[in-house]
Amino acid sequence: MPQQRLLYLDSDRLSASLWHGGTLREEGHFPHDESGVAAFSEYLARHRGSNYAMLADIPDEGFQIESLPHAQGADRNALLTRKLGQYFYGSPLAAALSYGREKSGRRDEKFLFTALTRPQLFEPWLAALRAAEAQLSGVYSLPLLGAALLAKLAPAGDRCLLISITRGGIRQSFFENGQLKFSRLSSMASTGAAEIAASCAAEAAKIYQYLLSQRLLARGAPLPVIALVHPAQTGIFLEHCKNMEELQVTFRDLHAACKTFGLKTLPQDSRSESLYLHLLAQNPPRVQFAQPQERRFYRLWQTRAWLLKGGALALLGCLLFAGREAVNVMEARSVTEALLQQAEVDTQKYHAIEKTFPPMPTSTDNLRAVINRFEELEKRSTSVEPLYLLVSRALGEVPQVDIERIQWQLSSNPGEGLKSLADPRLSAPSSPQPAATSASASAMHEIAVIHGLLPASMAADQRGQLETVNAFAEALRKNPALTVTVQRMPFDIESGKSLRSSSETELSSMQLQFVIHLSRKL
Repeated sequence: MPQQRLLYLDSDRLSASLWHGGTLREEGHFPHDESGVAAFSEYLARHRGSNYAMLADIPDEGFQIESLPHAQGADRNALLTRKLGQYFYGSPLAAALSYGREKSGRRDEKFLFTALTRPQLFEPWLAALRAAEAQLSGVYSLPLLGAALLAKLAPAGDRCLLISITRGGIRQSFFENGQLKFSRLSSMASTGAAEIAASCAAEAAKIYQYLLSQRLLARGAPLPVIALVHPAQTGIFLEHCKNMEELQVTFRDLHAACKTFGLKTLPQDSRSESLYLHLLAQNPPRVQFAQPQERRFYRLWQTRAWLLKGGALALLGCLLFAGREAVNVMEARSVTEALLQQAEVDTQKYHAIEKTFPPMPTSTDNLRAVINRFEELEKRSTSVEPLYLLVSRALGEVPQVDIERIQWQLSSNPGEGLKSLADPRLSAPSSPQPAATSASASAMHEIAVIHGLLPASMAADQRGQLETVNAFAEALRKNPALTVTVQRMPFDIESGKSLRSSSETELSSMQLQFVIHLSRKL
C-alpha cells in the first residue's frame, strides 16, 4: 500500500503531513509564492508513489440549497452542471451533494451546491501535482467533514452550530438534522486564548442574527452551539462564551474527540485541523471538488490496485485449488497403495487356496476353451416345441395320419438322416438344395425324421395311401422355412419291382408306414 499524505491549504500556506495508523506527522510548509511551489514540487519528487488528499480551509466558499426535479443518468448530470454554472460561474472547484428526495409533493430532490470560489489559490498547487503525476484522490472542503464529527460529539437534534478553531480562523458550520446548510470562516487577529474565546462568542452572536434574518430560526428559539476546545483552555472559554437565552453553548474536549476518532497525535492547543485531517484520511466525504484530469493518476492507481487484488485473489484461489488437489492426490495414492497391498495379500491367499485343490486332468486353457464352446452351443440350442407345433398343425389338416415316433436332432448338415430314394415319383423337396458354403456349413439346422402310420383300412387303396402321404407333406411345406422330403412310402414304388395283390389276411397284418424328413435352419 502506498503512503498516505494529507495536504492542508489555507489562505497563508500549504502544509503537508504523513498519516499512518492514526498518527499525523507534519513534513513541510509551503507559502503561496513561487519558492513555495518550487519547494512543494521537490517534496512531491521525493515522495513519488504516495496518495495525496487536499483539505481546503479558506473563507472563499459558497453554499446554496435548492430542490430540483428528480432525474437520472445523463439528464441528472446535465441539470447539476447547469446549476453549478449558474451559482458558481468561473469556478471549476464545485460539487453537488444530494440530501435525498422530499417526502411530499412532487418528491423533488434536495441538493447542497457548494464551491471553492477562488480557484486561483489552488491552481499552482494542482499544476505541481499534475506535473509530478501525483495520485491525488480529491480536493475536499473542511465543512463537509463536520457532519461526521457532529454525529459522535452531539446528540441528535434539529439545529446545531459547530464551532472549531483552525489555523485559518474560526470555523462555524450550521447543521440542520445532521445536514450542512452553510459554513463561515472568520479570520483571527490574535492567537491568545482569551481573544480567541471572545471572538468565538462575537461570531456566534453574528451567526444567530444571520439565521434569524434568513428565517432559518424562529425568533426567540435557542440555538445549540458546540465548540471544540483544548482541555487546558476550557476555563478561559467559559468566561467569555456564556450561555444566553439565544445561544446554548456546550464545550467538547478536543483531546477526548481525537481519542474517540482514533487520532494518536493530540493537538497542543484548541486548533483542530489535525482532527479534520484524520477524519479525511479515515472517512473522506462523498463529494470532492477536483476535476477528473486532476485525479487521473489516482484513478490509474486504483485500477492497478484492483487488478493486483484481483490477481492476488485469483492466485490465492489457484493455490487453494492446487492444495486441495494435492491433498486429493495424496489421499488417492494412499488408497491406491492400500488397495495394491490388499490385492497382493488376496493373491497370496488365492494361490495358497489353489495349491490345496486336487490336480486337474487338463490345463486351465483347455477347460476354458471347452467352457466357451459349451456356452456357444448352449446359445445355439433350441426347443423342439416350435417344430412339433408345425407337425401338429399338419396332422390337423390330414387326420388320417398317425405318428409312430419322431427323431429330432440339431446338426450343421441339413441332410443328416436323409436317405435317397430311387423312385422319381416321390415328392421332391420344397426347394432345391444348394451346395453348402462355408457360412451355411457353420449354421445349425433343426432336423426331424417323422415315422408315420396310415390306417389299416387303406391297405388296399395304394393310390389313397400315396395321396394321403403327399397331402401330409404338402401341409408341412406350407411353412417356407421347412425343407420337407418324403423318405419312404407305405408301399414299394421302385420301378424295378412289380406290384402284386395280397390276400385280406396279409393286408390286415400289414402296417402302412412312411417316413418324412424335415429340416429347418436356425
